[in-house]
Amino acid sequence: MVASGQPTQKLGELLIKRGLITRVQLDEALKQQRATREFLGAILIRKGLITPDVLLKTLSEQFSIPHESLPLSRVDWRAAKQFPASVLAEGKCFPIRADEQSVTVAIADPLDAWVLSAIEKFAKFRTVKPVLVLEQELRSVLQAYHQQSLRSIETQLSQDDGGAEAH
Repeated sequence: MVASGQPTQKLGELLIKRGLITRVQLDEALKQQRATREFLGAILIRKGLITPDVLLKTLSEQFSIPHESLPLSRVDWRAAKQFPASVLAEGKCFPIRADEQSVTVAIADPLDAWVLSAIEKFAKFRTVKPVLVLEQELRSVLQAYHQQSLRSIETQLSQDDGGAEAH
């Protein structure tokens, strides 16, 4: 079962409440959002009104999902190997820790329920615990995973080639 929350307040209202943006700035960003269908947070970052870290912390509060930084050294690569590459290839989540009871999954978009339900299918009756991470950190982890996968395939192919030559 996925452990996640529904938003309690709107992102813009939380940012105003924290004194990070003004009502005028929010109204302008919302006008732009209606025209472009872009995420409000992305617009606010592009305009230089908030930082990605501020967005992460505010989304964490809004959705009642914990957030954390995600250096590669904190990833348990064995946790990722428990899931099909096809699920991880979507690039929207990454299992970073697992134990007998739960799987902690890094996500960058708390609105993407599909990705959590896809992970849940393969969690083997464990609770799926989402944590919000910065999108660029998630991309770095996914890139490292893909590089490890390629190296593993290359190693396996070279071993297969060596075995074929020996026979």
